Amino acid sequence: MKYVQEPKPVEYDPLTIALLEEQGSDWMGPIAFRVSPASHEKTVGLLNHNTTSEPVAYHHLLPSELWGCARVLSNYFGRLNEVAVSRARWEFSSSPFPDNGLYATSRIIKTERRKELSYATIETITYSKEGRTTIDHMRQLDELLLLHEAPDGFYKEREVKNDAEADLEILRRVYFRHNWNNGIWKNNVHTDEYARRFGYERALPEFIMYMDWVFDAFIRKAGMYTAGLKIDIPLILPIYEKDEIKVKVTEKEDKTHEVKFVKGNVLRLKGNISVNR
Repeated sequence: MKYVQEPKPVEYDPLTIALLEEQGSDWMGPIAFRVSPASHEKTVGLLNHNTTSEPVAYHHLLPSELWGCARVLSNYFGRLNEVAVSRARWEFSSSPFPDNGLYATSRIIKTERRKELSYATIETITYSKEGRTTIDHMRQLDELLLLHEAPDGFYKEREVKNDAEADLEILRRVYFRHNWNNGIWKNNVHTDEYARRFGYERALPEFIMYMDWVFDAFIRKAGMYTAGLKIDIPLILPIYEKDEIKVKVTEKEDKTHEVKFVKGNVLRLKGNISVNR
C-alpha cells in the first residue's frame, strides 16, 4: 500500500467550540501515514544540531513523528492554523521504525471556556497493524487553545523565576521544523503577524518539538528507551526561534522525573516523566 500525502487546500474550517461540538465524540479516522527515512533523518538532525550536547542516534521514530492529532483533524477541518497546544499527556507503548505503515484516530473528549478562552481536549491513538494484530504505539491527550475565538491581546507574559539545580541540563536553541508559506497558511500562529495579534512576542514554534526535547532528555538521563513512558506537560509558556533554553531533568524520590524548560532564569515549561512498570 502506498501512502501519498495530498496537498491540503488553502481553505479551512477554523476550530471553534461550536464546530467541534457539532462533530461530536465519535472517533475520526483512521488516517494512514508513513514517516520516510529522509523525513526522520531531518527530524533527528534538527534535534542534534541545535544543542551543545553530544548527538544521539535515534533509529526509531521520535514522539513528534508519532503524533497523530494534527493528521486526523486536518483531514476533517483543513489546515490547523489557529490553534496552540496548552497541555499534553502522551504515553508510549512502543516505537516503530521509519517507513512503517501507521494509522491515527482521534476523538473530541471535552470542550470548555475558561477566562474568555476556548479549549478542546483531543484523544489520539497512533498504531500499526501486523497481520491480524493491532499494535498501539502512542496514546495522546492534547488540550488545544482555539485561537480563532480568542480576544486580541489576551496573552500577558508570566515570568516565574527558576534557578533550581538539576540532575541533567541540556542547552538547546529553538528552531522551526517547517518553513511556513504565507500564501497557503492564513492566520498562522507560526508567523509573527498572527501570533503578535494575541500578545505573543513572535511566532510560536511547533509544539511537538518540545516533546522531542523532553523525550531526548529522559533518554540521556535514563540511558535507554523504556516502553510505558508517560510524559505529562501541564504548563506550557511561549518560547521563540533562536531562544536558548535549558532543559532540566531531576529525578524525584518516587522515581518519576521532573522536567523544566528555563530561559535565562525564567520557567517556560514544566512537566513530569514516569514509567509504567
